[in-house]
Amino acid sequence: MANHCSIIRRMPIARCKVAFTDADGVLHAAQVQAESLYEAVALAISVFRGDSFVPQPGPSTEFVVTIEKPAVEHRIRLAQVQKWAEATTREGPAGVVKRQKVKELLG
Repeated sequence: MANHCSIIRRMPIARCKVAFTDADGVLHAAQVQAESLYEAVALAISVFRGDSFVPQPGPSTEFVVTIEKPAVEHRIRLAQVQKWAEATTREGPAGVVKRQKVKELLG
């Protein structure tokens, strides 16, 4: 697993598989294209919400994000994505826009 610094680092737009295992042990996965791990999870949640077969993940749900070419895997909890999406200006206007996008995707 990558260290914390690489988890929040911006990545170029990449094709990702985002997956989680529900309380019954069923694995759910979605393919998305994203610029960050947080955006990948938020986009996947949007996909999962559109599928009546997928239970809604909670704050402690752990997602496995696999980045293709080169393949890299990260594990991140929904609570971490929600916390990151909170408003801050420390990354300037571009960072504000990214966080707003993720927050909107999370609903």
